[in-house]
Amino acid sequence: MILSAFTKRYTRIENKLISSVLIESDDPDRLEKPIEVAAQWDTGSTGTLISREIAAKLKLDEIALDQILTPSGRILVPRYLVNIIINNEVRFAHVQVVASDIGEQGIDMLIGMNIISHGDFVITNYMGTTQFSFRFPSQGHIAFHK
Repeated sequence: MILSAFTKRYTRIENKLISSVLIESDDPDRLEKPIEVAAQWDTGSTGTLISREIAAKLKLDEIALDQILTPSGRILVPRYLVNIIINNEVRFAHVQVVASDIGEQGIDMLIGMNIISHGDFVITNYMGTTQFSFRFPSQGHIAFHK
């Protein structure tokens, strides 16, 4: 298994954690290259979402309709299968994602706990700057002590 780790550093305190990831169709008959997208990491989301624009760009085939709960209420959304490549090294294959209007928020993907829970994820806000790190696979618990 590939050990992969990365850290994203910001120059100020941030309330959105965004990194570039690659996404591609899970359909083996499609040979298109993965595309790079802006992904927001969200520990409050149980699943991963993609924008409707990215779903259209990848010409994804809908595999089902799902009802999801958003802060605005329940909505019906299409579900797709994709492959997600993080840090140009780690491939999460056959990931079920749903499409939503997150493109209106300036992001292409929202990475939820279905991905984050496979590794170690930490956020720090030291001296007025935010940074977050993700490593895969998990290497152990991270605990803070006095």
